[in-house]
Amino acid sequence: MDPECIKKVRLMDLEFKALHSKLFEDRFFQKVAASENAELKELNKNQPLVITIIGMVKEIMPSTIGTYVGMDRSSLSRMVDSLEEKGFVLRKNDPEDRRKVLISLTEKGERCYEFLNEIAEEMAAELLGLTDQQDLKDFEQSLETMLRVLRKIDSAMESGK
Repeated sequence: MDPECIKKVRLMDLEFKALHSKLFEDRFFQKVAASENAELKELNKNQPLVITIIGMVKEIMPSTIGTYVGMDRSSLSRMVDSLEEKGFVLRKNDPEDRRKVLISLTEKGERCYEFLNEIAEEMAAELLGLTDQQDLKDFEQSLETMLRVLRKIDSAMESGK
């Protein structure tokens, strides 16, 4: 592979991660930290994201959460334990496969998700509203392409183990 192409891809990836973090993640966590919501004050830095993911899909396996947040199994298990102890999530066996565990939100978790989702939607509307419809469509297609390529690489690496 062309070394200049590799260098360019690496630099663009670094810039993408930095801008995404600055525009979306950092702002989101600042808004969460600034919130007067007492339930949000119980959460550590990564827990709002996990609650948001669960809230979006309603029931999810811990391994899927790990895929979205990039956490190893033991760290994720501790986080889910903590969220369960605080009353935000509930574990239950998958009725279709008792070997699998599903995580869902409790009423407290749902309230928290609604608040977090409101923050995220306001931010998305504010930030993405600074672009035109074509830019937004291009951004969506670019993300789909990036995910497709990264999944392909991940699959190739997994099968090569």
